[in-house]
Amino acid sequence: MGGIFAFVCKDSIDVSIINKGLKKLIYRGYDSAGIAYLEDDSLVIKKILGNISKNEISVSDKARVAIGHTRYASRGWPTLENAHPLTDCNGKIAVVMDGILDDYEKIREDLIAKGHKFVSTTDAEVIPHLLENSTNYLNSSLNVMKRVKGIYSLVFVTIDIDKIFAINSGQPLMIGITQECKYVSSDLPSLSGFAENAIIMPENTVAVISWNDVQVYNIEGNEVKPEIKRVKYKEEIAEKGGFPHFMLKEIYDIPQALINSFNSLMEKYLSLASMIVYGAKNVYIIGNGTSLHAGFISSYYFSEISLNVNVVSAAEFPYYALKNVTTGSVIIAISQSGETSDVIRSIKMAKQRGAVILGITNSVGSRLALESNVYLPITAGPEMAVPATKTFTSTIVVLKVLSLYTGLHSGKNDRSEISSLKSEIEELAKQLMVRLPEMEKEAEKLAPKLDKESLYISSSGINYPIALEGALKFKEASMTHAEGIQLGELLHGPIVLTNKGYPVILIKPVEAEDLYNKVIRSIKERGDVIVTVAEDGDMKSIKATRDLTPISNVIPLHLLAYKLGVRKGLPIDTPPGLVKAVIV
Repeated sequence: MGGIFAFVCKDSIDVSIINKGLKKLIYRGYDSAGIAYLEDDSLVIKKILGNISKNEISVSDKARVAIGHTRYASRGWPTLENAHPLTDCNGKIAVVMDGILDDYEKIREDLIAKGHKFVSTTDAEVIPHLLENSTNYLNSSLNVMKRVKGIYSLVFVTIDIDKIFAINSGQPLMIGITQECKYVSSDLPSLSGFAENAIIMPENTVAVISWNDVQVYNIEGNEVKPEIKRVKYKEEIAEKGGFPHFMLKEIYDIPQALINSFNSLMEKYLSLASMIVYGAKNVYIIGNGTSLHAGFISSYYFSEISLNVNVVSAAEFPYYALKNVTTGSVIIAISQSGETSDVIRSIKMAKQRGAVILGITNSVGSRLALESNVYLPITAGPEMAVPATKTFTSTIVVLKVLSLYTGLHSGKNDRSEISSLKSEIEELAKQLMVRLPEMEKEAEKLAPKLDKESLYISSSGINYPIALEGALKFKEASMTHAEGIQLGELLHGPIVLTNKGYPVILIKPVEAEDLYNKVIRSIKERGDVIVTVAEDGDMKSIKATRDLTPISNVIPLHLLAYKLGVRKGLPIDTPPGLVKAVIV
């Protein structure tokens, strides 16, 4: 996964301008970066490790054709070998890709059997080998799109011709248009300053791009006329993908992130991880903050297969649970950054006592991934805002899939449930893409009602952890004291603090509807402000199956917290005193 930026021009221009385009795409990846360009009938490739906004790719040459990439490691560690561009055996084709290939292992095995040599461990490398020895790159691109399953976009160049070839198979690609050059990028805002108009490539199309022409073909090979849009973004907005804050952008990323997270999980690692969990003497799930709340939700999933798990804060684990860890214990450690010190400390202590560590992280090259016996990637994509949104919902997906695979070993689940979950996630994502703008408007309208010093958030069952998570988001994004409370417990003391005008957000539970209605009546009698999160609530959530309701219900809370923070004029992406990974 990552961000793509490329150009093809009438005359040679400075290749270094690729750095400027990639910096605007840093939210799509920051593990490594690379550039490939044509020079004297050969390909020149330069790569760096790390964040391109802090360390540009050094290049002083000029060229007519160049492609660039900033990578988020999802398949393969963040190494120079795995950094894009990737080439074929002969070094004649260079490819950069954004997305995930589902069936790359089988394709890779077939290519190796035919004598192809691979130098990386990332999925994108199969593409240049599939294109190798082509005599018609348009037809070869169409064949790649038909053969390779997944959600991806890619751009490639070849020493044979001064053109750029692009494929959109579910991930966005834009083509900026000027009289002298054509630019290709993963989003519209990054084209600001390069082009005033851009073609939006439709899904499942191939584009052949020269400096003075763009031809787009559908999967049947018929030419199509795509939409052209005006490119006009302020520089500070462009760097956030066209959004005023990274937090809002990442909320809008959730639908695609859910699909990516499901599709990126590989059968062999899921089978191994689930076998370890199924055979465990005892299982502890540890994490901090948002990751801990995701762990609480997963305890409901594991209870469905009659597996009791202990969910413990990683900060508390050494004092509370470590003494019960022995050989045969399994620790499921969750950390989006993979660097949280409490988590790393806890798993090291548990390993010393003979435990097996199953890591779940959004950072493949992190300490958690290194310290784990096996790890599962969250693959939500880079998350720049400190308040976690898309990584939380994607972590829920990973944990749900893990529980289903664990149930296969005990006979509690069958494979049809995994297929059903995929369909349910895709349907939820589809509805979210449509509904998110409306939900944002609802949140903006309701935010003034919540602009108080303190508020409660309450629910029951599998959505009780969402009340905890929502309260955390209000603290982080809007600096409002918020407390997450179990629905029944709200009546056992906490309600005494409320008075007229005190906000209470109620998330409608899957079960306990009678209790939900009773609490609403009790609060209304006191004259308190109620905001409901439900399909028919003040903040309308999307209908979902029971196990996906935490995802459906948390997004309205994300938006409410965000809009309240905007109303207060706060630095939402970087709350005072907080960092993305707590390492002290």
